[in-house]
Amino acid sequence: MPSGSAPQTTLHVVLRRAQLCARAFVFLLGVSACVTQRPSRVAPNFAAQFDQIWSEYDRVYPAFGYKNVTQADWNNLRAKYRPRAVASRTEDEFISVVKEMLEPLRDVHAWFIDPKGVVVPTYVPWALENFDRERWVRALRNASYIAHGNAWGEGMIGGFAYIYIGTWGADRIDSLALDAALLRYRDTPGMIIDVRTNAGGSDAAAFAFASRFVNQPYVVSYVRVRNGALHDDLGPEQPRTISPRGTWQYTKPVIVLAGRGGFSANESFVAAMSVLPNATVIGDTTGGASGNPKTISLGNGWSFTVPRWIEFGPNRQPIEWKGVAPGVAVPWAPGAYAVEGDPLIDTAVGMLGELNGLFRVAPPDKIRY
Repeated sequence: MPSGSAPQTTLHVVLRRAQLCARAFVFLLGVSACVTQRPSRVAPNFAAQFDQIWSEYDRVYPAFGYKNVTQADWNNLRAKYRPRAVASRTEDEFISVVKEMLEPLRDVHAWFIDPKGVVVPTYVPWALENFDRERWVRALRNASYIAHGNAWGEGMIGGFAYIYIGTWGADRIDSLALDAALLRYRDTPGMIIDVRTNAGGSDAAAFAFASRFVNQPYVVSYVRVRNGALHDDLGPEQPRTISPRGTWQYTKPVIVLAGRGGFSANESFVAAMSVLPNATVIGDTTGGASGNPKTISLGNGWSFTVPRWIEFGPNRQPIEWKGVAPGVAVPWAPGAYAVEGDPLIDTAVGMLGELNGLFRVAPPDKIRY
């Protein structure tokens, strides 16, 4: 004990130790102790995790037959990858092994989510996107464009309304704000909706917006889901419909800019707009990935997804791997384009001008690319 200090009672010792370790302390017959309680992390049971993932896909995944993965193939993948997965030393190593097992499905909607919320994809497609940001910015320089964050923006170009929608994420897109934008452009003679870079989000948000352009119900796509134990057990087609929403509808000409950068809910949107008599989709085919994934907890902060449907466009062709084709294909070769603007925006302005009798525009295959 330091010279000159007061004697320390048992209680004083307890309190001091409790302060030092910032944990719990225990009284037992006047004897004190400090117990450090560290957060426990359950050792992962890789065998159980692997079986959970494999079985969930075996039970729910609807596209085995479409992707020519037979039941025997799926069983063989289990036999091949389960021993490696069970022998994993860390969760990251385990995820890496299971990713390898799922890669043959080539499914954009099959992914993992780590404890920090970071998405770990099992498949990343590549295709040339018909979008160049620098050209896009130049095209909108005189458009009075107003950006609403990175999610969407609005303006006027060539005398027509222009709305860019970069996501249908429910946490980033406000349907009421989009409705307000439509109201501002209600009297414009035409509208351009640019969704070339929209990777998806909420089907509800996408269909809510599409519903402002119709004056009667339209069947816009179909989905099928598993309804049995066998991989080919698919239920009947379920039509997806949009109906008029709001007190008025925008029924003047609409040009939708689409391309390979569009996926998922955005492909449902493009499919919906493609059936409307006042809308024309131009550009390129969409990315080809529609799955309506379900997120399932895996343990230790990890989760995984399982796609639950096959969606078919209005022509009853699968969207997965095929995408939604434009009504008017516009080749993307901006390096050969005569001006420094955006080829698709310029084409859309020309088409709307022709539809409104303002001027004629050369067909896309005659435009100087």
